[in-house]
Amino acid sequence: MISKSFLIPEYGDINNPNIRAKYGYLEAIVSIVGNIFIFLLKFFLGLFINSIALIADGIHSLSDVATSVVVIFGFKSAKKSPDKEHPFGHGRAEYIATIIIAVLLAIVGFSFIEQSIERILNLESLSNVEYLFFVVFIVLFSALIKELMARYSNTISKKINSDVLKADSWHHRSDALSSVGVAIGLIGARYGYLILDPIFGIIIAIIIIYVGYDLFKKSSNLLLGTSPDKDLVEKINNIADDTKGVIGIHKISIHDYGTTKIVTFHADVSKDLLIDKAHEIADTLEHKIKNKTGFLSIIHIEPSKEDIDLDFKKWLVEKILIKQKEIISFHKVNIIKLADKYNVKMHLIVDKDMSVEKTHKLSHKLKDMIEKECINCETDIHFDPCISNCKDCNIYCTDKK
Repeated sequence: MISKSFLIPEYGDINNPNIRAKYGYLEAIVSIVGNIFIFLLKFFLGLFINSIALIADGIHSLSDVATSVVVIFGFKSAKKSPDKEHPFGHGRAEYIATIIIAVLLAIVGFSFIEQSIERILNLESLSNVEYLFFVVFIVLFSALIKELMARYSNTISKKINSDVLKADSWHHRSDALSSVGVAIGLIGARYGYLILDPIFGIIIAIIIIYVGYDLFKKSSNLLLGTSPDKDLVEKINNIADDTKGVIGIHKISIHDYGTTKIVTFHADVSKDLLIDKAHEIADTLEHKIKNKTGFLSIIHIEPSKEDIDLDFKKWLVEKILIKQKEIISFHKVNIIKLADKYNVKMHLIVDKDMSVEKTHKLSHKLKDMIEKECINCETDIHFDPCISNCKDCNIYCTDKK
């Protein structure tokens, strides 16, 4: 029994671009050898029995060779060091090459649709039908080989976390499915349903066009920039939550340069934090993201909106208090955020001769005014009598005159 380590050897650190390139080359070489073999098999069998569907399926397999060449080119470019003209590396060259291949695939697909329509209008019998079931067996065998190749590519893609190899594995699987369709069409044609062969030729051509469209869409989106993956956003949020001093993050963006991927976001910290401490928190967060995701990060530190919101509410409360003639001064104005509301606490200095009834009316008046201005706030007021030489009064004596 062949061991897994023989099929997929251990090259080393998968975060190293050179090591990743080795895995990419391995997958591409296996794919190229397998696809050339399957192409030759299908193409000459298609000519042998005069099946346009089988010939089209063979060309589909050959198109996978072009995709594998793109894989090699992509990994080779991606491992180049950044230079003056390309400070983020050369990884996006892979996406440009993929777009070119996608366009060529679409051209091939439309060409086979045209040939299949001509065959429908002028039906032709299959040749050498006595060998048809042997050909069907070979086609199904090739489908099995393509499925094994798909699983092999998918295993490597998971090992090095490569979307390119994952896409290539699905390319192999689409070929396996189309081969099954060809086999069905050939059996139908054997029993007089000649139209099945060109119909399946059209179906396979549509698969080729769709694969080209899918590759074009994914690659162009990566070049233009896409919204960040939800799982990645959740992972980065969890890393931020586990970082001391980070209150929250927002405005997350992903910049994909192939093997170099950069995440940018805003991190909220306390507004009272010193700049050196904020810089230290950003460095810690950058290292954690690099270790856990492999992404580089650019972090914009800004004061927490929660702190700003509390400051604004406190300013509103103090603005109300300053305008009240009955209030000589105030201190210890604190706003505490609870689960679904804010608790506003304050000490108010009033005339020592003010009656309990008047302080009670003043309390209700202030509560109504404050809770009208500050949504979801409840007030807690404590009255202090005004006495001479009160230090608590000094801050607001100028304002109150």
